[in-house]
Amino acid sequence: MNKRMTLMALLFVATAQAQADPDAAGAAEVIEKVREAARLVARQGEAAFAVIGDPASGFAWKDTYVFVVNCDADEVMANPAFPERVGGDIKQHSDYDGKRYGLELCEVAARPGGGWIEYVWPRRGSNVPLRKVSYVTSVEGRPYQLGAGIYDQTISLEELERLSAAAQPE
Repeated sequence: MNKRMTLMALLFVATAQAQADPDAAGAAEVIEKVREAARLVARQGEAAFAVIGDPASGFAWKDTYVFVVNCDADEVMANPAFPERVGGDIKQHSDYDGKRYGLELCEVAARPGGGWIEYVWPRRGSNVPLRKVSYVTSVEGRPYQLGAGIYDQTISLEELERLSAAAQPE
């Protein structure tokens, strides 16, 4: 199957999942928003953090949000849902099961095109921990990594990796 057909099939699945719960972000939306935010950071540098960290911005939507970290400095730079974490050390972050997902986030974001990680985290505005899968990537020419996630209990990391690879610009 060629890249275009694969992308169409994966977008169909992602669209069907999003239609199941219109208040939940879908994988394709997350990839698009993270890449949009990465382009903003590439252009504006640290000035983009105020926009991305604003809960009223387009980077916080439905049940998710884009966050920014600097893995080299081990620091959270922007997080509209958990502003108290800004300035904190990303590599020490643990999920609700005790997994140190910050280390994995930094490793996966360093891959060409980024990738997906999974951990246990509550939805924005909730205290109920759920399986969250986040797309993370680095900003070319800047020391920053960005991510956003979806709460999907069934989609595999392999399916998500295929979706993000198919959505890579040609």
